Amino acid sequence: MLMESAGATKTLGRTFGYLLLAERPRTMDEIATDLMFSKATASLTIRQGLLMRIFEKVSIPGERKARYRANTQSWIKESNKKAGSMKLWAQVIDRGLDAVSNHNRESRENLMVLKDYFSFINWYLSDLTVQYERWTKGEIDEDSEKP
Repeated sequence: MLMESAGATKTLGRTFGYLLLAERPRTMDEIATDLMFSKATASLTIRQGLLMRIFEKVSIPGERKARYRANTQSWIKESNKKAGSMKLWAQVIDRGLDAVSNHNRESRENLMVLKDYFSFINWYLSDLTVQYERWTKGEIDEDSEKP
């Protein structure tokens, strides 16, 4: 359901979860069989996942069949990009404030609430990559005080 709420298909979500939990990269036939998809559905889903970069194709020496696995690094990079897009929202709101008359109090109040929210989000996420690196090194954990 999480993938569906992000606009992806249920099949894509099931396949991502399957590949995420797989002990080794899987072939399209294995994906189709294990998830009870037709080969056509498995093929389409794999192509979607590759286009979205949440799957990656893996070559195993000596094997002719392509194998696929979840691409967690791409997922992390895309999440960081989405966090960075908050800066763009703040810029749009600033342009809106410049364009709206000072007499239009309701519009200005709405924009100021959003500006305050996005300013907070941008401040809070400003060192997201650094904090994640610290997390992966074991320097901080969920019991650590937030910056």
